[in-house]
Parts: sequence; structure tokens; C-alpha cells
Amino acid sequence: MKKLLLCLFVSWLCVACSSDDSTTTPQPQVPDNNSDTPDPTPDPEPDPEPNPEPDPDPEPDPENPQLAVVFPAKFMTTSPFSRRAEGQQKAFGMYDTSISTVPSYFSATELIDAILKGDTSISDTFDVGAFYVTGHNASCFGPVVMYSGHPDAPSPSSASGSLPSGDLGLWLVSDDSGDACAVAQTNALLEGIESQTTMSLMTLASMVAVATADGSSLPAVGSTLDVTGLMNDAGITDVTFSNASIEQTTTQWLYQVELSYQVGSDVYAITLDMTHVPSADAEQYEGYLRYTVEGEVGVSGIEFPGMNCSQNERTLAGSIAYQRNGDNIVLQARSGTLCGHSVANVFNSNNIVDVDNIYNAVSNPDGWSENFSIYGADFDLTTLAGDYAHVWQAGAGDSHSRVFNIGFNDASLDNGESHFGYGTSIDDTDGTISGFICNWAGPGADHTLVSKTQRQFFEFDSTLNVYLGTDHRANIEYAPTVSCDYDGLGTFLFDIDASGTLGDTALEDSTLAFSNDLWTPTDSTMTVPEAIAARGLSVPVIPFGWPAEE
Repeated sequence: MKKLLLCLFVSWLCVACSSDDSTTTPQPQVPDNNSDTPDPTPDPEPDPEPNPEPDPDPEPDPENPQLAVVFPAKFMTTSPFSRRAEGQQKAFGMYDTSISTVPSYFSATELIDAILKGDTSISDTFDVGAFYVTGHNASCFGPVVMYSGHPDAPSPSSASGSLPSGDLGLWLVSDDSGDACAVAQTNALLEGIESQTTMSLMTLASMVAVATADGSSLPAVGSTLDVTGLMNDAGITDVTFSNASIEQTTTQWLYQVELSYQVGSDVYAITLDMTHVPSADAEQYEGYLRYTVEGEVGVSGIEFPGMNCSQNERTLAGSIAYQRNGDNIVLQARSGTLCGHSVANVFNSNNIVDVDNIYNAVSNPDGWSENFSIYGADFDLTTLAGDYAHVWQAGAGDSHSRVFNIGFNDASLDNGESHFGYGTSIDDTDGTISGFICNWAGPGADHTLVSKTQRQFFEFDSTLNVYLGTDHRANIEYAPTVSCDYDGLGTFLFDIDASGTLGDTALEDSTLAFSNDLWTPTDSTMTVPEAIAARGLSVPVIPFGWPAEE
């Protein structure tokens, strides 16, 4: 049977086959008002209608059924909001050429498909720097905010200063790009794992391509094909492959890559491996991708930032567990920075990055010390409509994780809603938001949760190619105090517009009271996760579950 599959795959290299990926799944309605249940009525103060997306092309691009036998066709990890300029690829035939951008998911899967088929050479597209791209904060999210006369300060000496970056959540409605802040932050956070996943899959796909171009047959069941020499023949600058192999077992295709990247006189190791489990149905498969990337603080271009690890040498570890059933894909992507090189205990028994491998300078000096994240998604791969949650934690010792829950109103992705807040520590997260913390790092900081979130409605404008976020449909404003409010009876000023100057707007006046407009469940019997779910946003059920389920 496996020999037959191998023959079919070789035949595919010459004869294209196709299947229809046009089926879509209806999505729950996410209301754009503040009620806990979906409301189909229009917003009472609607923004001007954006230019609508053109109707999707009903003819999808061909998907070869033999592709999924050896490689996960149409699989990628990206932000649902991320878009790329059109012109390189036209994915699934869904977007007319008059549209200047397409979702990154489609452009990335098309590029990987082109490499797999040998239409694009890895020597022309490989960029080792893609492994060193890291997630970051958008300019509107948690900017440095100056303050004076802080009412929670235990003494006058601590009443003035600035709040550190990353701790204030959705501070401005929009990013510099024009995107709603929730959209911009999701894109920024996932920029690293999107880049690393793309380059990992491109590299693994190129192994099939170079073998085919060389006239080599893919390995039979129980055999391994070594393509190390062929990968080195690509002549990638400063990169040397020490191992590149493809193996077929009775149920799996196994890919392994070990390469070194030379920076000056030093060499840094990068490893990739993927286990792909196909089925008799080309559109039903599962598996996992893993990678480790050595870097060093102080060496330009290969730094993994953070203040917890006691040494400059760091190792980025990532994993993506995936399952496809027809047009539906569910995935769990994990990423974290470990302290040191040649680290141990990186992955758990499920072959995903181990969230319990927490750094301790004495007892576990090579555990994860910085920037652990978990991204869960359950979506239709032809439209990207689905459920998304992203959880991250900057330091191993933080009391809480930070969480985005994202939902779309329909398969067009034209509009939807995002909630940001805090949850349990990332080693115990279930992907839900527990509440909000208004004074995370200021004078008199208190991490007691209040039953609120930051909520933002977003709507796509196809002319501007941005997701607009509007003031009257965003609940994001608060004072950075324990109570989230300021009574106007003291001398408190804080930089509301993040301009870097206090008192430069009319609202920055210590005599004015400031009341938060954070989103609060209108049904007091509901918890925050229950109230968010009642609005139509669901935390995705992901392969191997969230850490709370481990």
C-alpha cells in the first residue's frame, strides 16, 4: 500500500489533481455592543460603512491529494488579521487581482506549495534571519506612560515616574498603521511564530524538492533518504547542513534538519523536525513541527530579549501541533526562550514545548525564562473564520498571563470583537480571561483581578487595508490605579495620549475625575469567561489541550 502511495506521489509531480475547498462553516454572531448575548441589531452609532470586500472567486486553486500524503498541505500558523501584498501568490483563487493584499496564511501556504513542487528554489527564498524574528508589542499597546501625584503611591518619593512598556494593555484605539489596537497587537505578538513556522516549513518542503530534482525516489516504508549534500548544494550563505533526512514508517513521514549558522567566528545551532501522520483521506491528517534556535544577547540579528536569564546565550524553542479534517484545522503553537545553549527537557511527552520547564537560577538554570506564548486556533482554512486565543507571559515569575480572545461575526472576516485581560499563570492557563488588572507595575501595584476586560470591535476597510477600531465601540479606557478610576481630588496626572508630555491635552488635568469604561458583564451572575462566551467568542479546543488540562 505504501509503495502504491509513493508511486501516486511521483505521478503527481507530472499530473496535477484538484479538490474543492470552497465549503465554509457559519460563525456565531459576535455583538458589537456591550450585552452578554449576541444582538443582531445595528450599532446605534455606526461608523461609515467600509468599502466591501469583493465576492470570493468560486474556483479554488488546485490542491493535489497526494501532497498531504507526505507533507501537511495548506497548513500554516499566522494571525488571522495578518496580510501581505498580493502579486507573489493568489491563494485558493479567493481574491481578485484588484485587491492589494491577501491574508498572510494564503500567501505563505502558496509559497510552501511552490517550493514543494520545485517551482521555487530554497536558495532564492531561504532567510536564516526569519528564525530570529520575535513577537513584540504594537505602539498602541502598553506604551511607556508618565505620571505624577499617583494616588496609590505609598510615599511622595514614588508618586512620580513612568509605567514600563507592555503593562497597560490597549492604551490607544489604533496603532500607527491605522489598525485597531487589538488587531495590531495580535499581529505583532504572532510575528515571530509566523516567521519561524514559515521558514521551517519552507526548509522541510525543500528537502522533498531537491530529492525530486536530483532524480531520487522518496524513501520506502522503513527507509530513510539523506539529502544533506543536496541541501548544502543550494549554497546558502553562512549556513551549513549537518543533517537533512526524510524517513517513512508504516504510519508517518519524519523530517529532520540540523544546521549551523555562522556569525563572525561563532556558530549557532538550529534544529527542525516534523512528524506528519497522513490518512487515506488527503484532507485528513495530523502531526507536529518542532524547532530550536540558538541566539545570543549582544550579537546583532540573533538576540532573544529578556531580563530573567542570567546569561547572554539563549535558545528559542517552538512547536506546532496540528490536525486537519476537511477544510477545518485546529492547532496549538507554543514558543518560549530558554536560558543557555544545549538546553534539556525542551519538549514534553506530547512533543510540544514544555510549559512546566520553568527557569530557576539554582534548580533549573536552562528552563524557559522569557516570553512564553501559546496560540490556539480552530478555523476554516478556506476563509480563516473561526475561534482564536493567544496567551503570553513575559517572565517565568509573573503572577498572571495576558490573554486575547478573538471572534469574527461571519466567514468574511469583515468584523468582529476582541477581548484582552489577564488569566492564571501560563503553566495553568485554559485560554480564558479571568479579569483585568489596572495597576500592574505602578506605585502600590495590586494584582487582584477586577471583573472587567478591554473590549474592542473591529471592522475591515478594504480601501485602506486595515481593521478600523472606533472609540464609541471600544471599552479600553481606565486610570492606572488599583481602582481603575481617579476621583479628581488629588494631584494625579497621567499621560492619557501617550505623547510623552503631561498636561498637553484638556483631559490631562488633576482636577478632573476619570472613570473607566472597561467592559463589564451586564449579568452579575456570570463570570468573565462565561460572559465573553455568551457574546459568541469561544476559546478553541486545541490538540493536547491547554496547560490546565495537562
